[in-house]
Amino acid sequence: MGTPQPLSTVTIAPEELREDRKKCKKYDQCGLGEKAVYIGGALTPRKFYIPYAQLTHVYKRVAVSKGSGKAFLTPILYLVFRYENGQEKQCSFRYLNDADALLTELEHTHPEISLKSPKSEAADREKAERAAKLEKAELQGEAAHAVRQLEKAKEVLHKRPGLSQELIARARIKRSCDLIKPGWQVLAGLILIAGIVCIAVAVAGLRFGLSKMTALMLILIGAAAVFMMMNSRVLPTPGRNRKKADREWKKALDNMQHHINSYPGFPLPACYAHPIVCDRMIRILKEQRAVDLEGAMAVLKEDLKGMDHTVALDRQDYDEVIRIKPLFLVSDYR
Repeated sequence: MGTPQPLSTVTIAPEELREDRKKCKKYDQCGLGEKAVYIGGALTPRKFYIPYAQLTHVYKRVAVSKGSGKAFLTPILYLVFRYENGQEKQCSFRYLNDADALLTELEHTHPEISLKSPKSEAADREKAERAAKLEKAELQGEAAHAVRQLEKAKEVLHKRPGLSQELIARARIKRSCDLIKPGWQVLAGLILIAGIVCIAVAVAGLRFGLSKMTALMLILIGAAAVFMMMNSRVLPTPGRNRKKADREWKKALDNMQHHINSYPGFPLPACYAHPIVCDRMIRILKEQRAVDLEGAMAVLKEDLKGMDHTVALDRQDYDEVIRIKPLFLVSDYR
């Protein structure tokens, strides 16, 4: 391989460069040396280099391959190397593990280089500023009283965290069972029976002169139908069915209700008793989007209704919403 080409205006002496690239740690088409990061070209691995002093950001970018109309669209992982005055060079990676390993090593050896995009950094700063503003928010009257009630409710729930976890687990199972339409279960049952009949006909047919090839085809078709339906999670089973899901959801609700009954004035109904619900309601009150408990709950419900697959959420919001939304869905937002 020839001498790597510089991307930045700062260069390294050719003899030092060749030795550094020879000893660099390789990650797919890229590499990390002692003096520079090496980036692959279209056909040549580690064709370009950027000295660490010129490198400001390294972060992931996911793109989608252009569709030809003959195949599926394929996601492509890139690492973007940002240097000097905002210039960028990206390199595709075949394996996520290689990209993660490069970023981990870079974080360890050069912590001054950011592993987030400028856009992500700006979003983080905005989020931190918003959080700081909320911490300093001084509420009065009903809103301040509501926040105190919710803080006390969080303390009550943290005394027995297993109850909130059980409530969410049973809500998810109940929601999953509720989404299965009876018609789908009937269809899955008919396909299962048809598969069993195919296998039985094949086995019986062998005794009455049915060719082995035909019998084998019937067995394979029947076995595929049985396997698919048994693993579809559509058919009810002793361990997973609507009646059992309803019964266990009611039991989880009763356990939670029994717990919060010991604390007069608990501000939430049992079906929504979770610390994350309290946190989000407190946030709504501090953002002055509501002035009391009832208003904060109404705003939270509207927020959750609007958070579907079309809405992009940051990691914290996603983790919170994905946990508590089943509670509101199974209760139909009542």
